[in-house]
Amino acid sequence: MKQKKNGKGELLIAGIGGWGIVTIGDMLAKAALKEFENVAWFPSYATMMRGGESECCVMFSHKRISSPVIYRSSGVMVLGASRIPDFENRVKPGGLMLIESTGINKETNVKRNDIDIRYVSAMEEATRLGSIMNANLVMLGAYVAATGLISKESILEEIKARFAGKGKHKIVSACNEAFLAGLKLIQ
Repeated sequence: MKQKKNGKGELLIAGIGGWGIVTIGDMLAKAALKEFENVAWFPSYATMMRGGESECCVMFSHKRISSPVIYRSSGVMVLGASRIPDFENRVKPGGLMLIESTGINKETNVKRNDIDIRYVSAMEEATRLGSIMNANLVMLGAYVAATGLISKESILEEIKARFAGKGKHKIVSACNEAFLAGLKLIQ
């Protein structure tokens, strides 16, 4: 589902706290600020940050955004098979659903045939690269590749801005590598 650059982006990111859902939502929103006039970012998580349900909504457009919260979205990203049933019906017809593929089985598999479903082996790829903590960045790369809404350069700039200040070149390098791996998983 490649979308035009002059369009708008809507992404619901869902999962369990500790996956970095709010982090990649924030990074996407900040990268979108470089390319779109209007951006909204709305995180929501349960009382526990690690292990509790977590979701984040990111919207970006050249037109005004009427609300930072939407129920149905043109894009949904799910990290954690247990969240698939809750979010399958939140994808608009013709929309994109990106699913981290660890733990997928017949019961958690998406039943709809009116959306573009992409299973992404983000945990496997992040583990191969040396840090399972970067599975969220693999998923972000997959989103950027699947939609074409945000340039990879804007995300790479955001990764550098977020992590370079800590004086850790290895962290920036590992994050970049995970993001770029996610781009390749979709192409």
